[in-house]
Amino acid sequence: MIFSINQRKLMGLLLTEGPLSRKVLAAKMKLTNAAITVMTQSLIEEGLIVELGEVESGKVGRKETLIDLSSSKYVSIGLDIRINHTNISITDIKGKQLNYKKVLSIENAIEYLKRNVSKEVYFHEIAVLCRGYRGLEIFDQTVEKVEKLMGEAQLPYKIVHNVSALAILHKFYHPNDSNFLLVKYGPGVGSAIVTNGVLLSNDRNRSSEFGHMVVDPLETQTLEELISYATVAEDIEESEVVEYLVNSRATLDYIMAKIAFCIVNSHVLLGLDKIIVAGNVFVYDEVFQVLKDKIHKYNRFINEDDLVRIDDYDEKERKIGSIVALFLHFLDL
Repeated sequence: MIFSINQRKLMGLLLTEGPLSRKVLAAKMKLTNAAITVMTQSLIEEGLIVELGEVESGKVGRKETLIDLSSSKYVSIGLDIRINHTNISITDIKGKQLNYKKVLSIENAIEYLKRNVSKEVYFHEIAVLCRGYRGLEIFDQTVEKVEKLMGEAQLPYKIVHNVSALAILHKFYHPNDSNFLLVKYGPGVGSAIVTNGVLLSNDRNRSSEFGHMVVDPLETQTLEELISYATVAEDIEESEVVEYLVNSRATLDYIMAKIAFCIVNSHVLLGLDKIIVAGNVFVYDEVFQVLKDKIHKYNRFINEDDLVRIDDYDEKERKIGSIVALFLHFLDL
C-alpha cells in the first residue's frame, strides 16, 4: 500500500499525539470530517489503525470514537553500516523494537531482510545509515555498494548520514525541540543542526561540519584532527578508548576544552535553544560534567538546561535506523 501525503500526516499525528478522535484529526489537518472518515475507514480496512472506543466529546449526550495506530501491520526497518559490521533494526509503527541483529556485512543484512521480513506487513523506504560525507572515499564506496545491492534486491531505501540520524532520533523522542545543535564525539567528530524543526544541509548534501572547525588561529589542524580517537588514543583499541579517556584526566580535559570552545562559538553564532551531545563517552556523568565546566568557563550565558546528552545512547543506537525510517516517512512532511 502506498500512502497519500494526508494518510501519512494522519498516521504521524497518531504516532506523536494519539489516540485522537476523527473530529480532532480533522481540525489538526484542516480537512472536513467527511474526508477524515473516508481516510480512516481505508486505513482501518488495511489493519493500520484501530478504533479504541468512545469518549465524551464535551457536549451533552455526544461521544466520539478514539482512533490509534495498530502495531501489527506495519514495520519500520533500518540498516546502520559500521566499519566492521552492520546493525539491522526493525520496529513497529510506534517505535517499539521488534528485532535487532548485528551481521558482518551489508550483503548479510540484505539476505536477512529477504528471509525474515514477512510479505504480510507493510514497510516503505529502509533507512541506510552511512558514516562520512560525499567526497570522502569510504562514504562514496559504501553508498555505491548500497545502491548496487539494494537495487538488485529491489528494496526501497534512503541514505542518511549517521550524525543526521542522531538528530532525527532526538527529534523523534523530543518533538518539541525544534532548534538545536547536535555534536557527536567518537571516533571522529560530527554534528547536525536543526532549526525550526528542519534538519539543515548544504548544496553538497552535507550536514554541518563542526569537526572541520579550526580551533587555534595559530594552527591549521581542525577539531577532528586534534581530538579524534586516532590522535588522542593512537595505540588503544577502539573498543577500549572510552575507558581510557575516562581514566586519563589530562587527555579528557584537553578534548572537552576543544569541544567546549567550538560549542560556545557555534551557540553564539547560531543562537539555537539547545546543544545535544552524543557518544558513548558522554554516558559517564563525570565526563559530561567536565564538558559543562569547560563551557561555563567560556560562556556563562549558556544555561545548564540548554546542554543535554543522549544518556541512553547504547539503547537508542540499537534501533536508530528504524526510528529514522519511521520519522522520515510519517513526520518529516
